[in-house]
Amino acid sequence: MSTLGRIENFKIEVEERRILRLIGYKKKENEINSTIKNLIISEKKKLASLMKPASIYTILDYEETNKHPVFEKAEKVASCIRSIGSGAEQEVSELINRNEILKAMILDALASEAAGEVARQSDRILAQKARELNLWPSKRFSPGYKPWPLKEQQFIFRALPPEEIGVKLNPTSWMMIPCKSTSFRINFYSDKNLSTRKKH
Repeated sequence: MSTLGRIENFKIEVEERRILRLIGYKKKENEINSTIKNLIISEKKKLASLMKPASIYTILDYEETNKHPVFEKAEKVASCIRSIGSGAEQEVSELINRNEILKAMILDALASEAAGEVARQSDRILAQKARELNLWPSKRFSPGYKPWPLKEQQFIFRALPPEEIGVKLNPTSWMMIPCKSTSFRINFYSDKNLSTRKKH
């Protein structure tokens, strides 16, 4: 029997050094230009007001899946869609239009890191739900990773109501809108040896 849930209370902190690496800034931390540092601080504050982080998930019995081979031997399968909304994406476009390229790069990097943190926290919560069921979680996998083709996004979008968190699927490219969104699945196994996680 399927379970449907939503996650919203995310604690997101982005490290400056990761942003510097993403924008190609190669100087040491103690050599960071004050202008760059101030831009990161100001864009980080802006991002907090722009994003709406949320995840929606379902936990299905194997028999409720489409029985794709990637689900083989799973007792249950958790499917998840997460997003930080479209606010940051829209602001980045506006910055580019105003030729504020550095600000746009920094905000986009911050948004990507925030989106990644939402995925990681959602992953941890779903892995814990597996353990509460006395099952063993796999790593998380997104459509597009072999041998699970990108078109399998359709399976996840059929299993969930993504409109509840403002996410849509392009029906021809299988890409998600807004772009700072991802989907993934975690298999829940009764056999610990089938789990692909290093830490349980």
